[in-house]
Amino acid sequence: MMNNLYIDPKKYTKNNTFPNANEIKVYDTTLRDGEQTPGVAYSPEQKYEITKMISDIGVHIIDVGFPFVSSSERETLRKIIEGKRLGEIREDLEILVMCRANKNDVDATLKTLEGVGAKPSEITFLTFTSASDLHIKVKLGPTLLKREQQTSSVEDISWYKEANCKMMEEICSYIKSHGVKKIELGTEDASRAEIGYLTELIDRSVQAGATRYIFPDTTGSLTPEATRYYARELRKAFPKLPMVSHFHNDFDLAAINTIVALQEGIEGFSVSVNGIGERAGNAALHNVVVALRVLYGVEIPQFKYENLKKLSDLVESYSGMPIRPNEPAVGRNVFAHESGIHTHGMLKDPQTYEPIPHALLDVETRFVYGKHTGMALLNALFEKHASEISKKGIEVNQDFKDKILHKIKKKREEMA
Repeated sequence: MMNNLYIDPKKYTKNNTFPNANEIKVYDTTLRDGEQTPGVAYSPEQKYEITKMISDIGVHIIDVGFPFVSSSERETLRKIIEGKRLGEIREDLEILVMCRANKNDVDATLKTLEGVGAKPSEITFLTFTSASDLHIKVKLGPTLLKREQQTSSVEDISWYKEANCKMMEEICSYIKSHGVKKIELGTEDASRAEIGYLTELIDRSVQAGATRYIFPDTTGSLTPEATRYYARELRKAFPKLPMVSHFHNDFDLAAINTIVALQEGIEGFSVSVNGIGERAGNAALHNVVVALRVLYGVEIPQFKYENLKKLSDLVESYSGMPIRPNEPAVGRNVFAHESGIHTHGMLKDPQTYEPIPHALLDVETRFVYGKHTGMALLNALFEKHASEISKKGIEVNQDFKDKILHKIKKKREEMA
């Protein structure tokens, strides 16, 4: 390898600041947000197999969703907790469950945990509300009116915002009073909320018991510039509070927004395997961790990059959501080459056309013979099998090679 013959992309990224690598938390939501993809449904056995591989690859936090909503969800949680005790799942993998911001949901979740043999102190509770004026009034408004025993609608948005803060103070305090040690606060549509209100909502929830904040881009509408603004303001307001980003991919910006948030000190990031999730999906695990490693020089300690393709294949199989051939890092065409110009370079040094080292992901470079194949690849093929060809008494001259190359190209064009 001739590393000194090209400019490493890290030359331009080395001055970016990131949290200490040991503080970075990879937070997986494949079982919850991933399963909210229309048409996707996992069995408890499939969820357990995914969890085992997520654990093995080095993820720190896994969101298993709402265990009180169905028996299959409860069975999944039971399997995961038992898997920890059997040593099939890492002891330090943080298990997170979700509940809406009402006491009935909390009670049902606590009862579910008791039923599967889990202590409240062993599990992280994610409880959530809305943050933007739109969500608070239109979506959450009827709930807030009912809570406050308000019989008629209220026009003043500030009334709803105050009622929302009171609701979150009450629920965080209630969850904490039942022995839960880790409470994560979620705020839907935070990326379209006014920052002053958002920080007030977080602050009052933290005072009542929340121990971590997850900042969601519910509609996937953040730009890198907006991400930097929100992340910087949030970290300035809460310099010590653990935080996580949760970005959707409606404009194909989830991965870069996740990296920008990390640069501003939001040390955790929520991702899903293959980027599956509602609408355009979530930030994809493979996109974020590979870009951090290759382009920014940020390596997640004990993370097994070489298992990303295996994990991707497993989730593709279980979800029924096919990975596009040109999907970065895990797509089948990422390390495949046909063009004569490219294969000529690849035969000399893979770095000419492969920016991601294939060894990092434990995959093989492969060459495809077709319409765009050049003589260099054909020469390499004949050289590789020279002894076999010789034993068959075949004379390989230029005319023979020209005819073979012509047949390859013609065959491919006939298949079009």
